Amino acid sequence: MTMARLIVPIPHERIHDSCGDGSSPAVGDLVELDQGFTFPDGKPGGMVYCIAPDGSIRWGADVYDSEIEVIREAGI
Repeated sequence: MTMARLIVPIPHERIHDSCGDGSSPAVGDLVELDQGFTFPDGKPGGMVYCIAPDGSIRWGADVYDSEIEVIREAGI
């Protein structure tokens, strides 16, 4: 799985309210990348999930590639 670190705050309108335990994203959170896509403005992004130590989902959101820093590629 590809892991990344959130490097900027995520606007509320891109946070998946129905996903997770109600935690709010915070700069520095570690996330798993789920799927990539292109935003309507043409910029690359994807769906990410912040996973708690027990394996549960803390929060999910759509992020621009520029809002995360990849720290571990899939299969590494």
